Amino acid sequence: MFPHLADELWAMKLGLKLLHERAKLGSFWWPYISNLPQTYTLPIFFPGEDIKNLQYAPILHQVNKRCRFLLDFEQQVKRALVGLTPDKHPFGGQEVDASSLGWAMSAVSSRAFKLHGNKQSNGIDFDIPMMLPLIDMCNHSFNPNARIVQEQETGSTKIRVKVVAEKVIKEDDPLLLCYGCLSNDLFLLDYGFMIQSNPYDCIELKYDGALLDAASMAAGVSSPNFSTPAPWQQLILSQLNLAGESPNLKVSLGGQEIIEGRLLAALRVLLASDMETVQKHDLNTLKSLDAEAPLGVANDIAVFRTLIALCVIALEHFPTKLVDDETLLKQGASGSTELAIQFRIQKKSVIIDVMRNLSRKVKLLSSKETVTAEG
Repeated sequence: MFPHLADELWAMKLGLKLLHERAKLGSFWWPYISNLPQTYTLPIFFPGEDIKNLQYAPILHQVNKRCRFLLDFEQQVKRALVGLTPDKHPFGGQEVDASSLGWAMSAVSSRAFKLHGNKQSNGIDFDIPMMLPLIDMCNHSFNPNARIVQEQETGSTKIRVKVVAEKVIKEDDPLLLCYGCLSNDLFLLDYGFMIQSNPYDCIELKYDGALLDAASMAAGVSSPNFSTPAPWQQLILSQLNLAGESPNLKVSLGGQEIIEGRLLAALRVLLASDMETVQKHDLNTLKSLDAEAPLGVANDIAVFRTLIALCVIALEHFPTKLVDDETLLKQGASGSTELAIQFRIQKKSVIIDVMRNLSRKVKLLSSKETVTAEG
């Protein structure tokens, strides 16, 4: 499936083709287009209150970005259509506004597949989104029973796309494809649903020295210096792209890594006092959660306690508590309100799972520290 709208213009190019065929009398594609959903459950169609109900800044930013894109694109399309006679109007004289463009973009994001087009001059395949009738009825699973295969006909520019079974599929069983190892942000933004206990879901945070100082102090870590790193620590932060001219300050908790490697390495380095000990290890070791206390047990305990405190702060940024959300669902929330509540429940669950995981690590490390002290 089209994993996410990295380029809205590409999506709208296919979306405009979809609107053109929908408006064309006798279109070959009409039987397919007429069976597409008339409405979508994507957040760009949520009422304002339910957009707020998502309670998660990164997805609010993406929803607002897409809404702004649609409004701007609407104006571009209207300017391009000014003065066209009915016989030259690509949409049969029908008005194209943000609503119809939103429908088209939603149809593309939730149903299109990225397939190989012609090769580029460097020999790399050029991926383009395509609508594939019937195949787009397959649902998602992280444990799919089928996959998409694209074949080029010998001596022809034509391609054949088919769904191939990966395992025995019983009669009446659904065909399941993997849309991608995506977070719930992308599933909701592009498909209008989310996955409970999604192993690839995570939360995004901004790397902020003052915030980390506050988290460290709350965790009982003495004299944190995230806001004022030493020059040698600043150099390592630059190597992690967390400092410098154009840093990437977006870090994540959860997902397959549990703690993004760059964040983990930064905390290990900034909570270390001995430059020589740090320099004995490469960045890949410092970024690895599997690396067993590379800078010492006490260092990792301080790092994990700081991260737990950071999780607590992240939870406190949500206006509602998890128990409140679960009560609202039991009371019968429906439609976009239900989706918004379920989304923020999953985000809070990610944070809680990270805290539990780190708490187990702190307990294990503390027991090792005790044994070492007694020895």
